[in-house]
Amino acid sequence: MRPRHLLIGNWKMNLGPKEARPFARELKAKACATSRTDVWVTPPTASLEAVASELSGTPIAVGAQNVHWANAGAFTGETSPLFLADLGVKFSLVGHSERRTLFGETSEQVAQRTKNALSAGLTAVVCIGETEAERTSQQTEAVLLEQLTPVLDVVDANSAVRVIVAYEPVWAIGTGKVASLQEIQDAHRFIISTWNSRKLSRPAVVLYGGSVNPGNFSEILRLPEVDGALVGGASIKIDQWLSLISIAEETPVGQ
Repeated sequence: MRPRHLLIGNWKMNLGPKEARPFARELKAKACATSRTDVWVTPPTASLEAVASELSGTPIAVGAQNVHWANAGAFTGETSPLFLADLGVKFSLVGHSERRTLFGETSEQVAQRTKNALSAGLTAVVCIGETEAERTSQQTEAVLLEQLTPVLDVVDANSAVRVIVAYEPVWAIGTGKVASLQEIQDAHRFIISTWNSRKLSRPAVVLYGGSVNPGNFSEILRLPEVDGALVGGASIKIDQWLSLISIAEETPVGQ
């Protein structure tokens, strides 16, 4: 369990530079003085420089939505972790379900991306989760294990402190469906158990992602196995995002 909640906003392919800068400016004005919550955002690549510049010197961390497994080379469309670090980026999502399902990223590639992000000093937020068909056929734990194992294989005692796991059931992303509290708790407990089996240097940090909004966030965050949330749609609407931050501030850590 983290000493503070963690909220990460995944802006996906939204908020270009002209929109992202004023959004970041408002966030800076209204969300810096948090006592229980760390606030992180992942703008699209084109907006990273604008947002990183606007939020420089604040406690709000800026991250990328993906990172490559090489530092340089003939990889059209990819982004080196060294370039991200130069921009002041502190972390990157890795293995988001949209990368896996839409662009065919494998668990082995996700592990390679994770390893290189860690080597460059970034924190890796590793996303894992099952599809609706996999849950219906009772394969949830097998899928989570298949996706998490290659990542744990490249994590050592030193880098474990910079790995965060985000459980995002694919069937609940952008659909309005939300996993039940029992489903979330069961999945998080399995992830924590798998992490603990490696005897790493610190306990697992596990976020929930999947249609999180101000109406359902409070009860999700009160689950003791939930350290925070990876938020999509609600994180690009400033009123909803600030509402989620307020809910986290009002919720004691570990409750």
